[in-house]
Amino acid sequence: MEKKRLIIIDGFSLIYRMFYGVRPMSTKDGIPTNVVYGFANILITILESFQPDFIGVAFDEKKPTFRHDTYEAYKAGRLLMPEDLEIQVDYVMEMLEKMDIHKISMEGYEADDLIGTVAKICSDNGMEVDILTGDRDAFQLIDDNIHVLFTKKGISELDEITRETIFQDYGLSPKDLIDVKGLMGDKSDNIPGVAGVGEKTALKLIQTYGDMESVYENLDEIKGKLKEKLETDRENAFLSRHLVKIIQDVPIDFDLNNYTTLVYNTPEVLAFFEKLECYSIVKRLQGDEEFLEGAKETTNHEIIEVVEEKQLKKLVETMLSRPKVPFVYFTEKTDVVELKAFAVCMDQVCHYVTATAFDQETLAKTLAPFFRSKKTAKAGYDVKAIYTWLFQWDISLNGLMFDGFLAAYLLDPSDNRYGFHEVSSKYLDVTIPSEDDVFGKGKNQTTFDETDEEKTRDLLCTRAALMDDLQMALEKAIEESQMNHLFQDIELPLVEVLASFEYEGFNVDLEELRRLDEEFDKTLEELTEKIYKLTGETFNINSTKQLGEVLFDKLQLPVQKKTKTGYSTNAEVLEKLKGMHPVIEEILDYRTVSKLSSTYVKGLKQFVNKRTGRIHSTFNQALTTTGRISSSDPNLQNIPIKIEIGRKIRKVFIPFEKDHVLLDADYSQIELRVLAHISEDKTLMESFVQGEDIHSRTASEIFGVALENVKPKQRMFAKAINFGLIYGKQAYGLSQDLGISRKEAQEYIDTYFGRYPNVEKYMKDIVEKAKADGFVTTISGRRRFIPEIHSRNAMIAKSGERLALNTPIQGSAADIMKIAMINVYHRLRKEERRSKLILTVHDELVLDCPKDEIADVKKIVVEEMEQAFQLKVPMTVDISEGANWYEAK
Repeated sequence: MEKKRLIIIDGFSLIYRMFYGVRPMSTKDGIPTNVVYGFANILITILESFQPDFIGVAFDEKKPTFRHDTYEAYKAGRLLMPEDLEIQVDYVMEMLEKMDIHKISMEGYEADDLIGTVAKICSDNGMEVDILTGDRDAFQLIDDNIHVLFTKKGISELDEITRETIFQDYGLSPKDLIDVKGLMGDKSDNIPGVAGVGEKTALKLIQTYGDMESVYENLDEIKGKLKEKLETDRENAFLSRHLVKIIQDVPIDFDLNNYTTLVYNTPEVLAFFEKLECYSIVKRLQGDEEFLEGAKETTNHEIIEVVEEKQLKKLVETMLSRPKVPFVYFTEKTDVVELKAFAVCMDQVCHYVTATAFDQETLAKTLAPFFRSKKTAKAGYDVKAIYTWLFQWDISLNGLMFDGFLAAYLLDPSDNRYGFHEVSSKYLDVTIPSEDDVFGKGKNQTTFDETDEEKTRDLLCTRAALMDDLQMALEKAIEESQMNHLFQDIELPLVEVLASFEYEGFNVDLEELRRLDEEFDKTLEELTEKIYKLTGETFNINSTKQLGEVLFDKLQLPVQKKTKTGYSTNAEVLEKLKGMHPVIEEILDYRTVSKLSSTYVKGLKQFVNKRTGRIHSTFNQALTTTGRISSSDPNLQNIPIKIEIGRKIRKVFIPFEKDHVLLDADYSQIELRVLAHISEDKTLMESFVQGEDIHSRTASEIFGVALENVKPKQRMFAKAINFGLIYGKQAYGLSQDLGISRKEAQEYIDTYFGRYPNVEKYMKDIVEKAKADGFVTTISGRRRFIPEIHSRNAMIAKSGERLALNTPIQGSAADIMKIAMINVYHRLRKEERRSKLILTVHDELVLDCPKDEIADVKKIVVEEMEQAFQLKVPMTVDISEGANWYEAK
């Protein structure tokens, strides 16, 4: 007769595993769901795979147990449960109730003790028991009938641990592990053990002597420091063994009928998962055949390796006969971008093209008809590097209709995990390997090793087979989110523009860079001497410890903040010390110059391309939550321009040719104009319509003076208020910026809202809308989810409100700039201009322009930027030129 099977789950062990092992997820209202999602998936998996006759989940009670009574410091120092986890515990409990899965807990005992007791009762009655846990302490419970299903990694791996496994891994029986743990202790539970004895030593002792008593009976055989450690901590060792031993005779009221496995896909259960927007679990419970097949058949395709030019031409002919072709690829970037692998899946056949069979020119020229074709639509994943590769061969890419990478970003711009494997898991519920899994950590689409050819082929063909399904899933989600226009008309066309930026690069004056390097080094030497003179001693200015000792011990400046390692000397501390000693200003200057020198003077040298002599920065389209473009390797958007020494770095950047200039076009007050448009505040709109200086007008309004009588300080205050309120600053933040009292700052804010009532209304309305919808949108429909706004933590909730205020404004400005970039780029190409767009810095565009095109190109840029979007107030653009970026700006 087949044995009956019970599965008993360590509830909180699984909950914590899911919280840290499953990517963050939340509903549109900001309710975190990754724990519920992970717990449900593993629960359904074990019910389907093991088909147990009985199942239960054990939980710890919040009240102390007998172990706390025995040892007061037991589990002391454990961190409080994170808020996003605490919220989900209640949902896990509700889920188990609705699925009719039995829960057990008991005051005075831990879940381990209840699990141990239930497991022993069932084992003694001839049943098989599987304990699902991520806690190795449960290994001691293993016998012939009791096994452990160990959650090794997230929700994807379960290891079955048996007597044989324990002996193979440890050379001991399961019960012997109690003595091992007694000797080594457990830091996570604050169980002391014997100080200085780790797992390796503890295992060796028990393997040699059998148990803890025998270890101490044979202390004379043990030599050196180990003997001394054991003697010193004898009491702790036996105490620790008592604490780690799981009780198997808890006086529980056990009724096996309570643990019966029942039907768990009832309408009530489905409604619960729909409420939490766990739609893949709903489909799984409903037995959706199409969904299940899609989840299983990820590699069910024939692979044809394309290794001859004749084969490649035939493949291109086949692709051109199709209305749409999804493709995937790998590139490698050194001095140039090279295509290393390319794959398409058609009729369940994957055609894999490898660069090892072709030179780059042959690849480019043979694939060119496919990429140039306007009749064959293309769908890809993170296609920017393909554009860059094609630019090198003067080949255009036409007909791009889909990029899964950008679609995933638009749907959840806060996620920051848009790898093909992550997006496939999220939207198709399909598990495929990542580049790290296949090639090892650190490799991705920008690296390639020819020895990994087979791995690359299998990975790309797996992706190619999923492209159609992924496109359908993401396009449906984009449509439901009402972001079709944003996706098709802004984000997709922008890929080519950014690829062009990367391909063209920014020319560098190496002689000027060398001269600046010398100037910065000299400035640092002078600042160093001043600091030494003012402090009366030489020391390492870059050492927090030494600087802290000089400032607070020797100079006796008031201590602002201390850390575990000593005095804090961060920027915030130094700002508070300004005016208390002349050395503070010099230290702040030293840090500024030092950072600029290392990052932008010495640092830029490594990024100069040896082939082109230019810097080819990377422009990130799917990184910021507001939609702004960012720059990296190097970051050309962060060069400080508010200080002269920072502005000097722009002198390094020059036009491509001697008879060219740089044009710099900058939107004037674009975010405040967006605010006027969104809020429809009459006073604010009127100011822009009349072409007034907005900061002077604001100063006039809040200080009650005529426009012509506004003083520079009043305008400065007004500017701080205008921009501060956009970023959600309140009285405290504004008082810090302006160096005034909080009360005075609040009076300015109140006066401001009195003069601009619709701005205040907008700010209140947008916060309420964010709370109701869980997200905010820009003028182009870009969404940003703000789960923080529902936080029970007041500081986090306030942060969410600030995001709700700022995102529609900053994000709308980003949308407008993107439209402008696309329009300028295509207008220049249409008119066959030699001028090139080469950089964007938030609200600013930089172009390389032949001198004979200056007048025409200025006209093009201003027209396209000012007409990019029809705001309710005019947009204006300031444009200038120069022999380098410093002069142009």
